Amino acid sequence: MFDKSLERSTAQAWRLRVSAVIALVLELGWGLAGAAEPNGAARFRVEQPARALPESLRAIAGQTGVSVLFDPAAVAGRMSKPVSGQLTAVQAITRALEGSGLQPIVMPDGSVVVRPAVAPRSIPASAPASSAAFVMPVGTAALVGSSPGEIQASAEPGSTAGSDSAQSVVDGATWLTRVEVTGSRLMRIDADGPTPVNVYTRADLERSGQPTLERFLSSLNEASISTGEGAMGQTTGQGAVQLRGLPLGSTLVLINGRRIQAVGSSSGNFFNLNLIPMAAIERIEIVPVGSSAVYGGDALAGVVNVILKKSLEGFAFDARVASARGTSDVGVSLAHGAQGEAGSFLLVGSYNKTTPLTMGERSYFADADYRRFGGTDARSRFCTPGTVTNSAIANLPGLDSRFAAVPATAPGQPLTPASFVATSGQANLCNSMANGHGNALVYGDENAALHAAGERRLGPNWSVFAEVTLARDRLLAEQAGILLNNVLVPATNPHNPFGVPVRVTGRLGLQNGAETFARDTDFKRILGGLRGEIAPGWEFEAALSTTRDDGERRTTNTSANVAARTAALAASAPGAALNPFTSGLAASEEVLRGIWSESTRYNHGRKDQASAFVRGSLLELPAGSLDLIAGAEWAQDRYQTVAPGSFDIQGSRTNGAVYSELRAPLWRIRSDAGRAWDAAAITLAARRDRYSDFGSASTYQAGLEVRPTRTTLLRASTATSFKPPTLLQTKVDAESLTTDDYGLVDPARGNEAISGGEVLRAANPALQPEKGRALSLGAVWEPDGLAGTRLAVTAWRVKIDGLISLLWPQVTLDNEALFPGFITRAPAVGGVPGQVTRVFYAEVNFGGLNTAGVDLEAAHTWKAAGARWNVAASVTRTTRYEVAVAPGAPVEDRLGRRAADYWSPTWKGRLSAGVDQGGWSLGLTSRYLGSYLDSAPSDRSLGGYWVHDLAASVDIKRLGLRLPAVKDARLALVVANLADRLPEFVGTSPYYDVTQADWRGRYASLRLSMTW
Repeated sequence: MFDKSLERSTAQAWRLRVSAVIALVLELGWGLAGAAEPNGAARFRVEQPARALPESLRAIAGQTGVSVLFDPAAVAGRMSKPVSGQLTAVQAITRALEGSGLQPIVMPDGSVVVRPAVAPRSIPASAPASSAAFVMPVGTAALVGSSPGEIQASAEPGSTAGSDSAQSVVDGATWLTRVEVTGSRLMRIDADGPTPVNVYTRADLERSGQPTLERFLSSLNEASISTGEGAMGQTTGQGAVQLRGLPLGSTLVLINGRRIQAVGSSSGNFFNLNLIPMAAIERIEIVPVGSSAVYGGDALAGVVNVILKKSLEGFAFDARVASARGTSDVGVSLAHGAQGEAGSFLLVGSYNKTTPLTMGERSYFADADYRRFGGTDARSRFCTPGTVTNSAIANLPGLDSRFAAVPATAPGQPLTPASFVATSGQANLCNSMANGHGNALVYGDENAALHAAGERRLGPNWSVFAEVTLARDRLLAEQAGILLNNVLVPATNPHNPFGVPVRVTGRLGLQNGAETFARDTDFKRILGGLRGEIAPGWEFEAALSTTRDDGERRTTNTSANVAARTAALAASAPGAALNPFTSGLAASEEVLRGIWSESTRYNHGRKDQASAFVRGSLLELPAGSLDLIAGAEWAQDRYQTVAPGSFDIQGSRTNGAVYSELRAPLWRIRSDAGRAWDAAAITLAARRDRYSDFGSASTYQAGLEVRPTRTTLLRASTATSFKPPTLLQTKVDAESLTTDDYGLVDPARGNEAISGGEVLRAANPALQPEKGRALSLGAVWEPDGLAGTRLAVTAWRVKIDGLISLLWPQVTLDNEALFPGFITRAPAVGGVPGQVTRVFYAEVNFGGLNTAGVDLEAAHTWKAAGARWNVAASVTRTTRYEVAVAPGAPVEDRLGRRAADYWSPTWKGRLSAGVDQGGWSLGLTSRYLGSYLDSAPSDRSLGGYWVHDLAASVDIKRLGLRLPAVKDARLALVVANLADRLPEFVGTSPYYDVTQADWRGRYASLRLSMTW
């Protein structure tokens, strides 16, 4: 059983496991700092005679432990030069290639690609080498679930970060950046495959100025809406993402290509992105269409793969301070790592703290009379002080009205009926959500995290690796004053000035405490594995991992002990009485805590996994190499949520899967210059999952790549996907309620009120997975004669069937024929259906969602006046968003129409321009949200605006500061939302669109980054 007793009994074991893994990571890096030269390249004793070039390259790979990739056709028939000496891998390969017309292209992760030598220039990102043979004896940078992808120009190792030279040559080798992308598990170096993949680097995150991963993702075109921050969002301060605006939980989140628990401390059907330490993120890869055949369930809308840092040479320090009106945040991180012959290690520690932003700190909420925007007067009587009303149908004694506003008086000043003469017939009206501190727009948060990664070579072809990520996240919001909703104050209360029973509606002053929401979460991710070469060109990897989040959610002063409150309101002794007429202290601490106390809910989620795969070149076809990956996975998920004295819901499931992916080149073209590329290739993937609680499911994926020229790609992909019901949906603690609580009516009996029946809240054993289909068609062009230019277009479509939703009892009654067994009745009398005795209240599969659109992208980079310049534009045009949300309901068009749960604006886009001179950089990004309509029946027009972000950085070493030990030091300033645009008014509570809102307004951050 996964319960508190188990948690206590295994706490010591967990600490020992964590300590052991951290010790392993530290051991992996022991002594490595001195093994590398200042430029980070380790030297090896290499002795190779002149021999066939393929054999020489494989031998050098084995001696140095460096991954070497080459086209068999390009090296066939060539002889290597002899190599001898204490050399880096790059130097050894360069000497072996002398006179061959080939050159090594080196990635910062240490892998080497051998290609025909070309004059230095910017290499188009689409230049393919998909038929490359690969030699990966140890330490290949690929992760499970990752494949090499985008190739773009990079600075030479050791150069100033941010200089980003188009191409640099060191020791005869060209240094480029290989970005491994999600979307395929095959090892390839194509810039783009058949499935679109969007890659966002660490620099992109920092230039955005966004404080959290959730805010960064929601600013992207492919994320049409967000769940919203603060108390009014769906996720109560936890990070989530909704690709294409699809339902919460339909996007699969991975860390380093591996799945994490979908249900845990979030107490929802999603993983909390805020548990991933921002300082440890290397990049983010997004597949914006369904992809379950590659990664399994939950990938209905697509995949967000968060890649964590895994290597560093030396030390890195980063400090950030940021501020907006009413809120601020600070962050600091320190990292240390080393690489050498024996392996590598990395340690990253970080701390971040955000102060809360509440409705009380925005003038928009000061008065809930929204008639100034053409809306309604939403003011209420839940104010401090409140409003008193005679409990009898008569005027208050001494007044000419039955109600009066409680006047604000000095503490301790007694009230009499005369005190109310001026406010007779008036009510204290205010915005209840802005009372006290006000509801949170941004929760206060404090996060401390440690990320460690390491690899230890066991020989020329094998290595072990480990990763540990630990985070402690504390969220807090003190909000409105304690609520008093029409409470009865007897005449015996010594603070009642009227001598007759009265009722008071209001909120107590903050001296009595505030309604408080707090959540403490511990996140642990531990992974260990083995990888190596089982045969020439064949890689094997096996890994064990566990992820776990344990959350404690506390609410204070939100629910009352009714009996204790009634007794305090009726008490005649001043020390025992509750005074609802004051803005100050209403009672002693003992009385207050006896009425309003803290309630706690514990949530636990855990996922244990084992995986293994082989990956390599199956055979050589006339057009190139037939690449294959085949693997198997096993996982166990456990979930528990406990409210002591109320409920204890727990469940577990196991699942196993086998999968395979194959890429076959169909046609290869060789140009007059001798360069070759795959003109056509297909990719096929299949996966079979078996779950312990609902059976098996199969998913498929197929892709086609056509390159009529070396710089033009036409692509298409299709995929099926599915999402099994979460443990939260399948494990529901049965609870019996009454039909009277729901105000139900019976359509079968003339809409008569249902009284005395039962509403049974329970799990639906017939619940089935949600299923999806995805299609994408696109083209990418990077013209040869205009280096640095990229044009791309992708048309996409995602369809989901069998959406899982909690079926409201009245909907069941209105559609009784569609849900047999959900309604139980007494025997019919005279042909009239019997009275309802029970309504089954559970999750069901119904409805569907169909969305489609087009992504457009254009970018150009060039050098002029000693600087690098770039401009880019991208836009997503959603053309369809149709939803069937209830059984038998007509299709609802939600394109460009705001909804309470999920929908999509028609347009979302970005424009950017920047210049990088090396010593300094400056960039401007403008984000566009297209026009859309308020939720029905309103036709109020919203959106149609731009938000501008400005980013600048300077190399402070070039300012004359003497920092001899520092390799790089930069100061960066980002001002997000430069024009201070705030959210717009909408016609329903909370009177702004939470899916598009960011109440920070103009948000400035200053960052200092140093490496040494």
